[in-house]
Amino acid sequence: MLSLAKITEHLGSGEFGTVCKGFWHTNSGRLEVAIKMAQNQATDQDKVRFLQEAATLGQFQHPNIVRLHGVVTVNDPVMILLELMKKGDLKNYLKTLRPAGEMVVQPQMKQRLLRFCTEVALGLEYLAKKSFIHRDIAARNILLADNCTCKIADFGMSRDLEDQDYYCSVGGKVPFKWTAPEALHYRKYSSASDVWSYGVLLWEIWSLGHTPYKDYNTTEEVRQSPA
Repeated sequence: MLSLAKITEHLGSGEFGTVCKGFWHTNSGRLEVAIKMAQNQATDQDKVRFLQEAATLGQFQHPNIVRLHGVVTVNDPVMILLELMKKGDLKNYLKTLRPAGEMVVQPQMKQRLLRFCTEVALGLEYLAKKSFIHRDIAARNILLADNCTCKIADFGMSRDLEDQDYYCSVGGKVPFKWTAPEALHYRKYSSASDVWSYGVLLWEIWSLGHTPYKDYNTTEEVRQSPA
């Protein structure tokens, strides 16, 4: 099975693994895919969490959620084969729409940005109906297909973390600027807390990829903010 997946390019690294571009040879031909691999130094617990993402994605079939193609487990490292999203993440794409750095939405952009909002909402609605809570809805975790369709990604395995946007807690790293008060204070997550994060994502979209709450630099400031 391993010989059927070939890596061609390194794309990046995250907390638990590496992401590469490659090809997957199937009975119907050669398919270009994103390949996620656990880090060599990953613990057994990390590897379990790594495979949990694949198990989670395998439950979902929706046009606004990144598709799982397969998992290669016969050799080390384990590989997760995902739909390749060639335009990258939404945050970096939005930045290309403001070359001068302004937070100004041109009239010709409005329909495109509204479509982004709608597509993520449809993906979140699907997850809610499946009783699944994402916990990290943000522009960095929305990927774009060739036709600029938005798809929800990163179900807990290999984030490219922006350290200033997360803080460490007993349960792991938390994206405090995107996290609902009840989740931030009491670790209570629900579909409603995903909706809160979606609201912050809307701000990211209409600000063309700027970071929210730029004056909030510590978790204490966020904890003291009104719920």
